[in-house]
Formats: sequence, structure tokens, C-alpha cells
Amino acid sequence: MLGPAEEPDGTALLDEALADTVRRTGASAGGVYLLDEAERMLSLAVLCGVPSEVASPWRRVPVAAVVPVSDAVREDRLVWVGSQEDMARFYPRAAATLPYRFALAAAPLNGGTHHRGALLLLWPASHPGRATPRQLGHITSSALRIARVLDSTHVMAAPPDQPRIIPVDATRLHATPPAQAAADFAERLPGGALALDLEGRITFLTDSAASLLGRSADQLLGTRPWQSLPWLDDPLFEDRYRTAVISREPVTITAVNPPGTRLDFRLYPDSSGISVRIAPSRAQG
Repeated sequence: MLGPAEEPDGTALLDEALADTVRRTGASAGGVYLLDEAERMLSLAVLCGVPSEVASPWRRVPVAAVVPVSDAVREDRLVWVGSQEDMARFYPRAAATLPYRFALAAAPLNGGTHHRGALLLLWPASHPGRATPRQLGHITSSALRIARVLDSTHVMAAPPDQPRIIPVDATRLHATPPAQAAADFAERLPGGALALDLEGRITFLTDSAASLLGRSADQLLGTRPWQSLPWLDDPLFEDRYRTAVISREPVTITAVNPPGTRLDFRLYPDSSGISVRIAPSRAQG
């Protein structure tokens, strides 16, 4: 039996359970609401994936309110809202304060003897309007896991005044290193991006670039594109690269990735190398 000093850290276990839930379900954000039985109020205790300011209007929610987390607790059921249109239809007041496109799930946290609160998960607008049975199963099992954490550990004597913000990725507890921040920046942009040194070797590429080029990053890094990609083994492509290196002016070239995907390559040179943006050509044909 664990002594007081050896009891599991309930806060850490709750944080881990929420972050793991967000990752497993593919959600973009998540939060845990704790129930104050005396006041019949739900208070947001832990949040990840969005800044606290975004959730400020929903930090404390009456159980009687007509909103997803309250319905989940009051009606003891999983609530799914698949689109902005569904939100406007079923929760018009909430939709008026959250005029954004997203999908949402709220599940009750059923403890051993009573409700502990609710789990809230958000997905981006690109998520399908319907959740799969597998996804619903993940949400339900995750809510049960979080409820067990709350039952078995001393997390908080009372809900906090402000939610505790945690990272979705536990490896990023501190400030993101500049190199990783730069890579993250490139990954978020549409299309693909890669970097060439002045010798024409690929020194960096995004996942999107690798996908557009049809090769893995491991197959491309350190190679010259016209050597590792047969369909770029064209004197014109190499000439455009040399033009960029010598003139230090942006150049553009279109190439066809078999069987027929036309890609635009935009080269932006300076004294350290060349940044290349890759995108499907608008002039497909």
C-alpha cells in the first residue's frame, strides 16, 4: 500500500489521460469539467489544444444550461455535434457565441458512486459530421479512464478559478526550439516546402513535399532532386536551379509527376541556399 508521499500524482495522471485522449481520438483540443454538486455548476479544470481565452465564456457552466457538457452530465449520455449547422440547430445560444466551424463531443465522467464532471473534445472543420463507432468507443472509454483517475486520486479539492493549460504533446512542455518551430511553421503551410543547399542537395522537406514528390524524406534528404526523382531528370529543371543560384532571383518551373500530376516549383534563392515551394499546378491538363 502506498504511503501519502508515494500516492500517485493525481494532477499528472489527469493531464496524461486528457492529452492521451486528444491524441487517440484525433481531436484538436480537449478539456475536463469538474462538477460542483452543491452549486450544480461545471468548472473547466484542465484544457489543452487551445488558449484559455478561447474557453473563457465557458469556464463555468450551470448543469441546467442547454449546452453540450451540461446535457452530457444531466442526461448521462455522450453528446455529438458534428457541424456548425448542428450546433445552431440544437444549441442556438452556444452557436451565437461560438460562430466557428468545428465538431464537438461531450461525455459524462461517471465515477464509482456519482458524476465527476464532463469530458469535452473538439475537432477541426475538416472532420466528418458523423463520428465512427470506433471513435465513439474511444471517447467513451477515455471518459471512463478519466473518471477513474478522479476517483482514485486527490486531484483538486475544488475546481480552480482558471483552467490549467497542458500541452497535447508531452514532449513539448517548454518553449519549442527555434529549429522545431521553423519546421512546424513550414508544415502548416499549404502545398509542400523543401530547402536546397547551393550544391542542389535537399537539406529539408515537409511531409507534404515528400507526399507530392512520391518519395519518403529518408529517400530524398541529401540528394539532388534531378538525381533521386527520374521525372525531374530534365536539363530544364537543372537549368532553372542554376539560374536561381547565379541570378539570385526567384524562378518557376512546372514538371509532371507520372502518371500526370503537374506540379509548380517556385525557387527562392539567397546566399545560403534555395527555398522551394511545391504545389499542384493550376494548369492541369
